[in-house]
Amino acid sequence: MKANLKKALGLAALGMTLLANTVPTWAGYVDYRGVIIEPKTSYPNETEAFGSMVGTRDSADNKQYIGCSLDAAPFVTCSAVDSTGKFAGCISYDAGHIDAVQKMTDSSFIAFRFNRANATCVKVEINNNSFGLR
Repeated sequence: MKANLKKALGLAALGMTLLANTVPTWAGYVDYRGVIIEPKTSYPNETEAFGSMVGTRDSADNKQYIGCSLDAAPFVTCSAVDSTGKFAGCISYDAGHIDAVQKMTDSSFIAFRFNRANATCVKVEINNNSFGLR
């Protein structure tokens, strides 16, 4: 009986230790904004799309996405869909845009602006900050 009690107490202590060490605690601001697509009033022929990867991934709907990809050519394509299903997308051969997309992570905040007439990216911005982490 004494051995069983020792074993039970040991297992309980081990369980409490594991529980205490496996539950992370986080502090600070987290950007949970989903995708927003809007025409730019300061640039009449342009539209901007932006959102955080975390906010988009954790959104309540299954429509939203935002991202950019790099092709071997090399060129960049960025695309987004907001919660209403509205699509935005653009393409760029600009070296600065290519460099920005190469720095993108799964917790980046992404913003891109494009010319509506030819779907050319005017701006591609990738922000990697602590507020992009879960």
